[in-house]
Parts: sequence; structure tokens; C-alpha cells
Amino acid sequence: MNIQDQRNGNGARTQVLRSQQQGPWLRLNATQNRRLDEIQHEFGIDIVRAVQGNASQDGEFGYFPITFLSLEQGQKKISRVVFAVGRQAVISLEPDPAPAPLAAAEQRIARDGRNNDAFECFAVILQTINDATDELLDALNHDLGKVLVQTNSVLNSLESRDRDFGVSDVVSAQLDLGEVEKLLSDCIESQLQLALAARHALARLPAGDSWLKPLFHTLIDDIEAVEEHVSFVHDRVRLLQTTNNMALNVKQNQIVKVFSVITAVFLPAMLISTYYSMNVANMPILEWQYGEPMIIVLTAVLALLPLLYVKRRGWLR
Repeated sequence: MNIQDQRNGNGARTQVLRSQQQGPWLRLNATQNRRLDEIQHEFGIDIVRAVQGNASQDGEFGYFPITFLSLEQGQKKISRVVFAVGRQAVISLEPDPAPAPLAAAEQRIARDGRNNDAFECFAVILQTINDATDELLDALNHDLGKVLVQTNSVLNSLESRDRDFGVSDVVSAQLDLGEVEKLLSDCIESQLQLALAARHALARLPAGDSWLKPLFHTLIDDIEAVEEHVSFVHDRVRLLQTTNNMALNVKQNQIVKVFSVITAVFLPAMLISTYYSMNVANMPILEWQYGEPMIIVLTAVLALLPLLYVKRRGWLR
């Protein structure tokens, strides 16, 4: 069989698979072993092996494993999908259940009538995943607003006389910020994978699909814009973490300051009590009639002097 016949055979097999699923996008579930065997036999690809590796090229098909995050029913979900992109078809190996962004991409392709070209379908899929990440960032930004309120409450309590804050208040906020920071790291990795897939697909566009170049350029710009959004949210997380650490340090300094003042106040009393507890034979003041009241007054005066000094210096604020 010559090369032209082989190409015609691949095209015929592609049409057979398209008859089972409309359009060039073939969605596969990781549990469909029989279907995976059919794909491997018909197209000569091993998409399962691509799950273990990074982006690569094997003949006509490019393999793009993409891990992305999405917001589904208020819950943050991470998914890993492997795409095999060729001139005739886009094949996706998806987890079970399928990620919501891929269902949205399928609806968008059907609505816009973009189910005639594999590379155009792939661009729409990447755009939908990118939009899902942007939606997740908006949700994370909203969560940071709640943490900001909590942080402001902690800062305000530093000057409040009614209620003081404890370490548990700061720890709770820090745990929330740590979770958000981990999600942002995953988002950055996802955006890098999306950008790599988009640039690789743009470089391998067939000559007849040159009209898709503006679409891929716009897609790459959108991916980079979401990367900037991730950086903005990450900077906000770092700022809140720094603010919480600062509040905790200020609180610790206040505690140390209180104990220092208490020590300074009671130090004269401890000195006097230590002096008069010595085993000395002749201590005239012990024989005085008003010796005890005088010692009490002297102790009170000497205790008030450092307290007045500390207050005048403003160390009690």
C-alpha cells in the first residue's frame, strides 16, 4: 500500500469513527478499554502511554496532557485530560466523570458550528478550559475577600479593649491562604500547559487552516491574560499572609511587653522583701512601732515609680 492509499484509509477510518460521534472531536473515557483499543488500532496511536509523559509529537498526532482546575457546583475540582490532535481528529482521554469545561466546550462547538475542523475544535476546547480557570480565579478572589475581613478584624483587635484575638484566629486565616496558594500553583501549571498546547498547535497548522492563526493568537493572548490574573491573586495572597504574620508578631510583642511591665512593677517589692528576709541580727526598722506600714508604703511607692515611667514613655499603648 502506498502513502496515498494509507492516507485515504486513515481518512475512511476517521469517517467511520465520526459516524459514531458527530464532528472531529472524539471523547473517550478512561474506563472504555474496548474503545481505546479501537482508537489505537484505527489511528495507530497509543494515547494511554501519553498519559504518563509530557507534550510530544508522534507522526501526525501531537499529544498534550493538560491538568486544569474548574469550579463545579461550588466545589474546586482538578482534572487531567490527554489530547491527541491531528489533521483529521481531536481525541481526548477524560476521567470519569467528565470535567464540566469539556461539556461546555462541546456545547460551544455545536452552537457556533465549529465542528468541521479538528484544529478549530481544539482551539475552542483550550479556550473553554482557560475560561474555566478564569472563573475559578474569580471564586478564589471572592474567598480572599472573606479572609481580608478576618484579617482586618484581627488588626482592629490590636487596639480594641473589649476583645483580644488569639493565635487560633491567625492560624485559621493562614490555613485558608495556604490552600488558596496551592490552588494558584496548580493554576499556573495549567496555564503553562495550555500555552504550550496552543503554541504547538499554531506551529503545526496545515496550510489550508492558515485562517485559524488569528484565533490561536487570540487564544494565546487570553491564556497569558489569565496568567497575569493568577499572579495578581497570588500577590494578594502573599500580602494577606504577610499582614497576618505581622499581626501575630505585634501580638507577641504586646504579650512580652505586658510581662516586662509587670516584672518592673514588682521588682522593687521583691527587692525589699528579699532584703528584710535576710537573717541579720540587728535590723533597727524591725523594732519600730510603724515599721510594717512604712515598708508597705515604701513598697507601693517604689512599685508606682516604674509604672509611671512606663506610662509616660507610652509603652503601655
